Amino acid sequence: MAALVHAPITETPLGFTSNLLDTLSHARSSLDAFVSHHKSVLDSVASAGQASIEKYTEELTRLNERLNEVEGQDGEMKKLNNQKMEEVTRKEAEIAALEEKVTREGGDRISALKSEEETARALAESCRAAREKSELSKSKTVDLLTKSIVSYREGLGLEFERAAGNKLRLVFTSLDPNDHSRAFAFTVNVNESEEYEIQECMPKLDDLVLSEMVNNVNQTNDFGGFVRGVRNAFKEQIDA
Repeated sequence: MAALVHAPITETPLGFTSNLLDTLSHARSSLDAFVSHHKSVLDSVASAGQASIEKYTEELTRLNERLNEVEGQDGEMKKLNNQKMEEVTRKEAEIAALEEKVTREGGDRISALKSEEETARALAESCRAAREKSELSKSKTVDLLTKSIVSYREGLGLEFERAAGNKLRLVFTSLDPNDHSRAFAFTVNVNESEEYEIQECMPKLDDLVLSEMVNNVNQTNDFGGFVRGVRNAFKEQIDA
């Protein structure tokens, strides 16, 4: 068997053995390699992190600028909205004032219309009562005329007919010696002023002659004389 040969162990001036120094040197090399490796890794991470920080910083700056822009637009929008709200408030006030005016003036107008309506109703009622009174008066007058004429029927060859509207139609016969049955007629009406008026005359008499007789009967109220006058006018027309 060969003999194991050990290297001689020497000591340094400081008392360290050569084996210990070798171990320390090896450990130092390993530590330097570890530190160098991890420093490289850390440098790479730091570099990447710095790039990310710069990127994020740039993005943050851009976002801040956009935010400022949006805030500026928002401020303009708020200003515009405030203006719109002020305008809406002003318009609402104007509308409220107008509604109040319409209500007030409308109420006054309605009251005035009601008053006018009441006045018109009262006037209409007054006219109705006056017309009824006039119709009654006309009816009584016609009745009186009828009774007055009865006494002249035989002597004057006179017949009378009641016409529409409480009018009286007087018909003469026995005037024309050539035709005793020939009719000469006129219609008498009493108007709202309770005056006599002739509305129909057949055959037609002179307007001036009729006008004078109508004016005379309205002044004297001598209806019998009026009837005789019309008969004489018919007679004169035949003899002419």
